[in-house]
Amino acid sequence: MNRYLAFILILLYSLISCATNNSVIEQDGGIVPPSSNGDISIRGSFESKWKRYSQGEQFIGQTDDKYISTIWKDTVWLNDRVHVQLLLWGTEGWSDDLEFELTDLVGENSNIPASNIQLRFPAYVTGDMRALSCEGYPLHDAVYIADALSEKAFTSVSPKEPQKIWLTANIPANVRPGHYLGSIKVKSDGKDMQTFDIDFLVVNHVLPEPSKWKFHLDIWQFPFQLATLCTNEEQKVDLFSEKYFSLIEPFYRLLADAGQKAVSTYIKDGAFGKGQTMVQWKLDKNGNWLFDYTNFDKFVEKMEQWGINKQINCFSLIGWNTSIGYEDAHGNNKTMDPAIGSEQYNSIWITFLTSFKNHLLEKGWFDKAVLYMDEIKEKEMISVIFLIKEHDPHWKIGLSGSQNSVRIESMLYDYSTIFGYERLANTPLSTFYTSCTQEHPNNYVTLENSPAEMTWMPWYVLSKGLDGYLRWAYDYWTQKDPLNVQDGSNTAGDFNMIYRSGNNALNCKPINSIRFELLREGIQDYEKVVILKNNDLNKIISKFKTSTGENAEELVNEAEALLKKISVEN
Repeated sequence: MNRYLAFILILLYSLISCATNNSVIEQDGGIVPPSSNGDISIRGSFESKWKRYSQGEQFIGQTDDKYISTIWKDTVWLNDRVHVQLLLWGTEGWSDDLEFELTDLVGENSNIPASNIQLRFPAYVTGDMRALSCEGYPLHDAVYIADALSEKAFTSVSPKEPQKIWLTANIPANVRPGHYLGSIKVKSDGKDMQTFDIDFLVVNHVLPEPSKWKFHLDIWQFPFQLATLCTNEEQKVDLFSEKYFSLIEPFYRLLADAGQKAVSTYIKDGAFGKGQTMVQWKLDKNGNWLFDYTNFDKFVEKMEQWGINKQINCFSLIGWNTSIGYEDAHGNNKTMDPAIGSEQYNSIWITFLTSFKNHLLEKGWFDKAVLYMDEIKEKEMISVIFLIKEHDPHWKIGLSGSQNSVRIESMLYDYSTIFGYERLANTPLSTFYTSCTQEHPNNYVTLENSPAEMTWMPWYVLSKGLDGYLRWAYDYWTQKDPLNVQDGSNTAGDFNMIYRSGNNALNCKPINSIRFELLREGIQDYEKVVILKNNDLNKIISKFKTSTGENAEELVNEAEALLKKISVEN
């Protein structure tokens, strides 16, 4: 953007902001003191997107007006997505029959339609008081935390605790840069009760579509788990049927919209759970191995169709166990458990790799396929890697783990190291991951973890010169209650990024989470930094290199404020 034009826009932006009598929350930082709203039965305020609320918790502005903010002011890119919370509470008892009315955001030469502003209503989920590492702790004390972004609107407010609205603005790619003003009205019984203003400066930069993002997001999928908890005997859905794919499609389109690059496929039974494989193994009467890739092909093709098409992670020559489930010549399900490195193990897997490679070549997927392993010991990794490379040196190998020799690391294609571990070798694809061993940063649903930790992740990737972030799991739910994310010995949220709306095929839909939306926001920040290539960002990026994530909110606020300033100036 021309520097003179940028100066004029900043000046206009400041003059309009100063002229308003409303209080302002600026995502760039800072709160402008509010004016009196008079005696009304409903009051409200914008609130930081980072603030995590537990059930019964009041907003500080309910007792101190100086914290009330009634303008959402932000600096945004074309094709951007930004968020804020809006809190409402009653001042004279209960108020019922609430409705919300959005206006278009009006600019000088174009408008942003009101339909681009999405209202969702954070629902309480069962989380934990604090984060614990995975050391076999008993079930933790439950606390109810607002994280699930429900589409169901509330209709009443009371003085007891504020109702929460999560506002998401999707900025079109085709509007003109400039200043845009709009509002959201809260109505009760048809009467206007409160008006909140939206004040955006759209800069002359375009964020690419998620499919074009450079950030390598690899959140592992568990489609068997999804199907198990989203069906029952009355509405049974056959795995890999069209009904099955209709069921899981919304979940994985949501993942694709965050820029997901890798498909999680299961090439043997027991790669994760027992009875879960996309490749059927059969041993005929002559002792020959036969492999049926029908379900594998269906899953990969659907995921590619839904937008996840850069990499196929194949789990795994070493799964959660080394056993191999198969069907014998009489149709009986059998299991064998050859020792890693044994003649039997090597013979079976060489046979499979020969067949699998030929199939991948036929489908045009060999260059996308990565034989992936999870936290495998060095001795076993050496044996398996040598077996793979002996079969064909062009196989790509992936590992999430650490504590391996430089010899092992240098033979990997996709290497994801656990947070805090300094890798010994560079690999073509380098990411980091967090697990149950980290209390911070993490995607946990606790009162101690800030949602800002999710946005922190991609900034950390920038600071370390990595390509992206890996995490298990997107949808490995263990509870029948769709909004209970406690997991026994693991901290709440460890096993999932999102929620589901119910437990049968008729009502099982994805429910996004605040933490997953804010991870996506951090990825947007990453893409903006890559596009801008501005050296002034290096100083703030370097702060993430030594950060533990416990100060995520402070650090991300500083980084995003500078990113927005540079977006206006450049």
